[in-house]
Amino acid sequence: MSSKKKFSKLAVLSVLGLLTLTACDDDEIVAKPSNYEDPIIEIAGNEDEIANNVFSTIYDALHDGSIDAEVLSKVLYEYAESIYGSYNGYTKNLSGTTLEQAYKNAISNDADKSVVKDFIKKHKVYWLRNEEGVHVDDNGNPVDDKTFDPCSGEIQNVIARWNTIDTRVAEAMFEKANSNSYKDRDYYFDEVKFLKSLYEAGEKVDYNAAVAARKAGKLPKVIIDYSYKEETVFNKQDDGNQILHKAYYQNHKDGKNISYIEDELIEDVYNDLLVEQYLLDEELASVRNSRARYINVLKIEKYSGFKNNADALINSLVDDIYSIAPAGDHVELDQEEIDDLFKAYETVSKGIWADINVEDSKPLEIVDELQKIASDIYEKDYKEIDGKKEYFYKNTTYGDLIEDYAEFKSATSYEDLNKSLYDEFTASGTILASEGFAKKVIAIEQTNSITNDWFVQTQAPSLDSNGKIAERLFKLSVANDKVEILDENLVPDTDPAKQAEKQKMRDQALIDQDKYDRWVEDKDGNWSLRKSGEIENKYMCSINGAYFLKFEGQYVNDSDPDAWKKDIVYDDGSAYYICQVIEAVKDVKLRNISDSSYRKTRGEAFFHEVLDKITSIIAASGNYTSLAKEHWLKKMDITYHDQKIYDYFKSNYPDLFDDED
Repeated sequence: MSSKKKFSKLAVLSVLGLLTLTACDDDEIVAKPSNYEDPIIEIAGNEDEIANNVFSTIYDALHDGSIDAEVLSKVLYEYAESIYGSYNGYTKNLSGTTLEQAYKNAISNDADKSVVKDFIKKHKVYWLRNEEGVHVDDNGNPVDDKTFDPCSGEIQNVIARWNTIDTRVAEAMFEKANSNSYKDRDYYFDEVKFLKSLYEAGEKVDYNAAVAARKAGKLPKVIIDYSYKEETVFNKQDDGNQILHKAYYQNHKDGKNISYIEDELIEDVYNDLLVEQYLLDEELASVRNSRARYINVLKIEKYSGFKNNADALINSLVDDIYSIAPAGDHVELDQEEIDDLFKAYETVSKGIWADINVEDSKPLEIVDELQKIASDIYEKDYKEIDGKKEYFYKNTTYGDLIEDYAEFKSATSYEDLNKSLYDEFTASGTILASEGFAKKVIAIEQTNSITNDWFVQTQAPSLDSNGKIAERLFKLSVANDKVEILDENLVPDTDPAKQAEKQKMRDQALIDQDKYDRWVEDKDGNWSLRKSGEIENKYMCSINGAYFLKFEGQYVNDSDPDAWKKDIVYDDGSAYYICQVIEAVKDVKLRNISDSSYRKTRGEAFFHEVLDKITSIIAASGNYTSLAKEHWLKKMDITYHDQKIYDYFKSNYPDLFDDED
């Protein structure tokens, strides 16, 4: 728990008389505190071995510039380093093991884990604790803080923290790079242009290496597709290209001092982690009870007055979701298969016709098949533009664009020219019409109609116009290890006996999930769709083991005898939605020591991935930032021997001080 100590101005400043005073250039009286060389954190006799673990780092940071938010950020960063360990050997010239060194030892094949274990002993934040806050081993047994041998769960905590920082660095770099300032035409990103802007600003980046790579034809410009995940900014994508190359921003080999990531990003990353650590230490219930949901949602718009196209597509998609009937052992839908379906239907819904090599990828193969279906639904047409036939579906976004461009290009005189189309395609005469057209095609291709992300109840997704998806999403009942589909109301629970019966049915549902899937097996081993409404949760159903939100009365073409299958579709009047629920979290899944914890059911890596994501979403809301800063300042227990420093903290964090007359 945080310290309740507050400080008196009189008591703090009176100690100046006991110290040696030094006059600064402006004749302001300044004194070093009496605890200047004292350790910040004391851990079982290890404090002398913890890198940067002295109050002088905080005090010096306070004097390294004006007293403002920037200085406070530096103070918090110094403190965060003492908690997590320094990022690597280039953030500061420090003694002791860095987090990077501990991480590399943790993931190495070397049986000797002494480096990471010694690191863990000196940094309490990585210790494994039970619900009472007691330091325990992997099996939940209490251990002695002074003599314990760090367990595998604690080593995984180090790995997870490094991976989190690595992810945050990638996300921060994506945010900085993904700007129109560094793009040629819309969406074509030029890393050389991005590096040039940093280099000219005096940042330590390897601009010259990037220029050489461009000249050698090894650094092409790339489209930042809407489907890119920010954390993959340094990874090779399916086309073999990368958005950014990490060595241009962080490289200390062969005498190079490329340290943009260390110089510009790590302080902010560490300070964000402090806010999240505050949540984990002081507001853990807010994280565990956030009702977090990981969802995958496809939106198919009803374009203009031609909603029949959308009707046909959504009906076809529902049929595809149900199309894989189990045979023998129940085969669940693969998540990649659902992702491919959603991507393919999104592409076709835009009305773009493409000549496709079906060997390219599964989504394109589905698109190829859908285009054959769509030919019976949409009216396919073409316009000849500059000697080339441009195929499209009429009454779609892409179709209207082709028809407008064809009309513009057909003008043979100034009098025939459509002035509004001229302005639209040439940006009022500032670019070539062909470039304007290309931009608009890319814009349609990059319009995102798929939402694939985590949400918590306090920051619910805003998807449909009526908020119906969010409303139903957070009413789901959740089982210990997966989303629960057994209806809560099947068994009355007004007395203990009924409660026990209800729990027995729930437990059986989890053991025998197939029984509650929409596909059922008869005594002869044949599978068929069961009747609607049997045993299901009112908000969700399971289809081949994949979970979808249900919307009563939202049937497309409800004269169809199988219309009940389409209760996974929501119609808000302007678009259709299908919402898959991939993960649904409850308190017990995020506990360190529990048989139902993700640690046990899904593994350490998944546990940390989910906990980190949920905590970051809640922390990013901004509601906890000030509380976290105040919490850590209390933990530092700073003694104020400098009037300017004191006045800054007194003004900005009055709760740290006793009330004064």
